Amino acid sequence: MSLSLCMIVKNEENVLDRCLESVKHFVDEIIIVDTGSTDSTVQIAKKYGARIFYYKWDGSFSNARNCSLEKATKKWILIMDADDEFEKEDTDKLLGLINNEDNNTNVYFLQTLSYSGKRPIHNDVTMNLNIRLIRNKEGYKFVGNIHEQIIPSPKHMNNPQAVKIGNVRFYHYGYLNEVIDAKNKRNRNMDLIQKELDKKPDSSFMLFNMGNEYYAMAQYEKALKYYMRSYENFVPQEGFSSKLILRLVSCNQILRNFEEEYKFINKGLEYYPNFTELEFMRGNTLVGQGKYLEAINSLNKCIEMGESPIEIRELIGVGSYRTYYTLCNVYFDLRDYDKALYYCDKTLKVNPKYIKAFSKFPQIMGIKKFSIGEMKSKLDSYLDVNTDEEVYLFLSDVFYSQNRFGISYDYAEKAEKVCKDNYYTSKIYYYKGVCLFYQKKFNEAYESFQKITEYDFIDKAFYYSMLCITFGNNISTKNLLVDNSKGIHNDRKYLVYMKFEDLLEEKKCTPLAEDKESSTEFSEAIFNLLAILLKINYFDEFEKGLQLLNLIEDDNVLLYLAKLYYKNGYMNLAYDEFLRTIKIYDKIDVEGLEMMKQSLQFKLKL
Repeated sequence: MSLSLCMIVKNEENVLDRCLESVKHFVDEIIIVDTGSTDSTVQIAKKYGARIFYYKWDGSFSNARNCSLEKATKKWILIMDADDEFEKEDTDKLLGLINNEDNNTNVYFLQTLSYSGKRPIHNDVTMNLNIRLIRNKEGYKFVGNIHEQIIPSPKHMNNPQAVKIGNVRFYHYGYLNEVIDAKNKRNRNMDLIQKELDKKPDSSFMLFNMGNEYYAMAQYEKALKYYMRSYENFVPQEGFSSKLILRLVSCNQILRNFEEEYKFINKGLEYYPNFTELEFMRGNTLVGQGKYLEAINSLNKCIEMGESPIEIRELIGVGSYRTYYTLCNVYFDLRDYDKALYYCDKTLKVNPKYIKAFSKFPQIMGIKKFSIGEMKSKLDSYLDVNTDEEVYLFLSDVFYSQNRFGISYDYAEKAEKVCKDNYYTSKIYYYKGVCLFYQKKFNEAYESFQKITEYDFIDKAFYYSMLCITFGNNISTKNLLVDNSKGIHNDRKYLVYMKFEDLLEEKKCTPLAEDKESSTEFSEAIFNLLAILLKINYFDEFEKGLQLLNLIEDDNVLLYLAKLYYKNGYMNLAYDEFLRTIKIYDKIDVEGLEMMKQSLQFKLKL
């Protein structure tokens, strides 16, 4: 092996460990060019034996990138960013590329699977090809201040074997919301792109990149304007051109310009006949328009086409599991539940980590009157050693919603065994605690809640923790009230619970709020508590808790109470409260009317 890892970094302490851990087992040297870090980035890099160089940022990613290439001493250079992670399963594939002495290739484009949104979800990634491997000392260099491109030396200009595509995967976390917000990436990128456009206003590539920034911000009309300007000089052979067509289709789909959308789908398929993503977009639009027969034909065509060629691929699964799942939903809407079940099954056989299909399966099986045992057996059939915490937690949620708390707990425990993410660890402790709580194992539930470290789940667990203290044996409030990391974060919840305890002890209570505006702030907190008491079937305590509604002034309380009864299956009580909210407060909404109708139908059947 003779491989240099070359990186440019700035303030990457939160992600650099993950990146370097993924490649430390096969790179021969690590070159880090730091452009002005003020955190512990450099110290982390030194821990991995990196050679550190400092470069004053001049607004050009290419200049910084070329500086890193100049420092490399090995035969091949691996290009990564700090928010990348190498797929370790592909180690042999990557080493096979650089150890092949017979090839004339100097540059490899490899797959980058990019996460977006709040959390990295493996089934909702987009794929790009990025320059990852460069043969050293062959005159290759980067150009462009942003979204830098590589150019060869003159001696390699006409070598058709010089650049190839490899089937090696990297994961990119830089498009997650928290990363973009923390680094203000959008403004930085747009400033740099605009400077490039000031120099070359008709640059199709930079117009495309500016469109991408607006697209990411959900400003689709602005994005479309830039994409259309980029399309004016359309060259099908350009590396970004297939993605430009896809963005034109997507923007028009979102903006409901269906005629334009179909026009670009057809044009795109003329240029790229194997571009399955375009047919998939057509199928989804037809579904949205209620044209189910046309949609089915389009989606079946996606299956026939298979996955797009790697050089134009963006969405993984459009030739298989994504399309199967869409067909499942089409047949579900058509109430053909046998075919819906068939396509849901095909989805999970191809991709047993596809959470959306796991969500649909119980819904279909419920309609087809599968027993809980049959449902569990079928869902378990898709699980294997590669099942991750997301799937297990989702299955925990499925059986929790069926009030099967023991089964739900078992799945949460399985999630714990495979989990490596602190966020999911807190979620697992929360799930386990709630399942134990509803099995009335209050001491064990409390212990689980005490292990939570993420604020969101500490807040969600507050009522459960307090009720464990109230209903359990020998649980002290000391940890909950003294430990700063688990302190009381929600004053309204805390005040509501203190009033609830007074009511349990038959103490007289003063109002929580005396005007409607401040009362609405307490309504949600009160009904969160009432929902828990009703679900656990502690009816005496629930009756006491209802008195909390007398401590606020909110005209919506009877409507909320009616919906609470309805959601927990108390149809008679729900109907009575819907009548009361209409008679006393003249309050009802569309959801309430539908629930009232359903509860009346239930009442008439008795």
